[in-house]
Amino acid sequence: MPNLKSPYELTPKQELFCHEYIKTRNGTQAAIRANYSRVSARSTASELLTYPNIKACINELIKAQLDQLKISTNIVIRELLNSATIDIADAYEPGGTLKAIEDMPEPLRKAIVSIETEELYDGHGENRKHTSAAKTIKIQDRLRALELLGKHLKMFTDVHEIPGLEGLAEQIKVARKRAGICP
Repeated sequence: MPNLKSPYELTPKQELFCHEYIKTRNGTQAAIRANYSRVSARSTASELLTYPNIKACINELIKAQLDQLKISTNIVIRELLNSATIDIADAYEPGGTLKAIEDMPEPLRKAIVSIETEELYDGHGENRKHTSAAKTIKIQDRLRALELLGKHLKMFTDVHEIPGLEGLAEQIKVARKRAGICP
C-alpha cells in the first residue's frame, strides 16, 4: 500500500477498491470487485472517487505503475511524433522492392500494423509459373498520431480565451460585495 499523505486511513474495502480501479479505470466494476453492493456500485464508486484519501491512493498507485513501467509523458509524445512523421519510402529499396524488416528504420518497424503478400502466377494448373509477389504494407494512422499531438499541445480547443478579461471574476466579486449581493 502506498504511503498516503492524507490524515485518513483507508478501510481494507476502500484499499481494494483503489487497486481494482487502477486496473480498468472503471469505478462501477472496481466497486463490485471490491465487494460493494452490485445494486449501488455505480453511486458508491462515484462517491468513493470524491474522497481525498481515495484520490491520493489511486494517484500513488498510478504513479507507481508508471514508474514500474518506466513510462513517461515524454516517451508517449516521442512515440506519437515518430508515428506522425513516418516516411513510407523508408520501407522500400531504390528499385521499389520492399526492404527486409530488419533493414527498415525502427520507428517505421514499430508503426507497421501488417504486411500482406500476394503471390502472382502466370498460366493455369501444372503449367502455372510463379512470376512475382506483391506486398502491401499497412502502417498506423498518422492523422490520429498528429491529432493526439495537437490535443497535447492544445492546438484544437473549443474554449477561446478573450484577451483583456484577466481579473474579471475578481472585479465582479468586488462589485457584488459593494452592492450587498452575496459575499
